[in-house]
Amino acid sequence: MHAKRAILGIAAAGLALGSGLGRAADLTVTAFGGIWEQNYRKCVIEPFEQRTGKKVDVVLGTPAQWLNQIAANPGKPPIDVVTNTTDVGYEAIRRGLVDAFTAEQVPNLADVAPQFKDVTKGHGALYGYGAMGLAYDTKRVKNPPKTWDEFVEGTLRGDWVAAMPGISYPSTTITGLWLFVHLYANDDLDNIGPALQKIKAMRDSGNLLFWNDVNEFLSLIKTRQVDIGMYWDGRTWAFHDEGNPDVRYYNPQPGAPISSSFIQKVKNGSPLAYDFINTVISPQAQGCWGSAMRYAMSNTKAEYTPEVKDQITPTSQILVAPYEEIGKKAGAWIEQWNKTIR
Repeated sequence: MHAKRAILGIAAAGLALGSGLGRAADLTVTAFGGIWEQNYRKCVIEPFEQRTGKKVDVVLGTPAQWLNQIAANPGKPPIDVVTNTTDVGYEAIRRGLVDAFTAEQVPNLADVAPQFKDVTKGHGALYGYGAMGLAYDTKRVKNPPKTWDEFVEGTLRGDWVAAMPGISYPSTTITGLWLFVHLYANDDLDNIGPALQKIKAMRDSGNLLFWNDVNEFLSLIKTRQVDIGMYWDGRTWAFHDEGNPDVRYYNPQPGAPISSSFIQKVKNGSPLAYDFINTVISPQAQGCWGSAMRYAMSNTKAEYTPEVKDQITPTSQILVAPYEEIGKKAGAWIEQWNKTIR
């Protein structure tokens, strides 16, 4: 009955389901759309189904929608395994909607890097991350900034036209905005004014544009409306390989903020979820999915294809935000951004 409940919930939200419409499945999992879902099916779901003989239904949508569906019927949830952004992942933990699990239940958890287990408080695992460094046009930016400070100062001087994610982009609070809090507000999460003033100065210089959709930035740099900007590693390299050789990516010092997702077992969901999660964080699935998406993965034994291996951001070049603390303050941060940077 999992699939039927999922269909009702998604239909009400005006969303689409994956295959398996109108019939029961052994397991219901969630996925983001587009290439995310395509590679999730190829690297995780298809191998799992072949190995176990079980059928998996996929619910597309957003973490907030999935959380509401689970909370509406926690005794018999319509979802067994949920993919959550960090903020919604913590909300699910606070509301008691997901189970903790250990390496005994999910053996591949033993090979997940400690920082990607600890952050979930045992209620899931981060299974990979995208790094937000700088994408730039090599023909228009001959000497790209080596540090974030150089990026900011160069933008203020007009050395280039830059871009960064706006506050409407879902992960801005834990990536772009938090980076400026880290650099210019001494990590004071209660006083982000200095960070906002720095961003405002960049905007007021006339040399900074905001993007609020991942495709928007690619359009801006392709049409040369911007020369350089804060953007994702994997998406930049995919764009580079798709016929845009002048656009490249790197991580300025002291590192790139990251965005990741929790993979979590829904409380009262099928026990088969443990086996599925074990597949998600297996080195085989992670190597496949990470290579396809150009994302760094959490399993230390994951191996990437030679074509993309050098495009993966290593953990030595990342900055991990205090996700849970930021989640508690995100509303206030957004309000302050809107008051300061209109």
